Amino acid sequence: KNTVSEIDVVSHPDKTVDNTYGNVFGPTETVLKKEGEAVRMYDASKARYWKISNAEGKTNPITNKPTAYKLVPFTKGPAQPALLTAPDSAVSRKGEFATAHLWVTPYDETERYPAGEYTPQAQEPDGLPVWVKDNESIEGKDVVLWHAFGVTHVPRVEDFPVMNCEMTAFSLKPDGFSSGNPAIDLPPETNEKSKLDTGCCSSYIIK
Repeated sequence: KNTVSEIDVVSHPDKTVDNTYGNVFGPTETVLKKEGEAVRMYDASKARYWKISNAEGKTNPITNKPTAYKLVPFTKGPAQPALLTAPDSAVSRKGEFATAHLWVTPYDETERYPAGEYTPQAQEPDGLPVWVKDNESIEGKDVVLWHAFGVTHVPRVEDFPVMNCEMTAFSLKPDGFSSGNPAIDLPPETNEKSKLDTGCCSSYIIK
């Protein structure tokens, strides 16, 4: 079971901490308790990310905080907006899941696709917007995290006749599973191209 929270990095988040020089900033965490609260948009101005924390007592020995994963949006390419089509258009009605960057629902094996089972043939909207209407609790539950993202592409002349590429990506990072960098004790690699100097200058000493 997990709990999902939203992390924003803001200026001087803890007013009890002295900020004489005005250079204090840090993260603030907001737990998303209901489905309705978890329909979220990315905010690059706050370096926003979402954290999926263990809700069954497993903690990190250094921080004493629950082990977690961080969902970090747009780790390649620029941050992108959600769906830009008009709300009453067919695209928006059938693809309403794309109007937000994050949705969280309790696990339900019948809820498989964010736009519903039969998107092209459906007469009414289905999927995530319908599932979250009952605003179920998602705190400390077996949850499903739905991350909607994509590329908003305005064609250039240089994209014709073959478009090169537009890049976007997200990262899912472990947070609190280890007591340090797990790669720090890996043996160093041997540079096969590096050779020991045995020439005339190898024994030269400056006196």
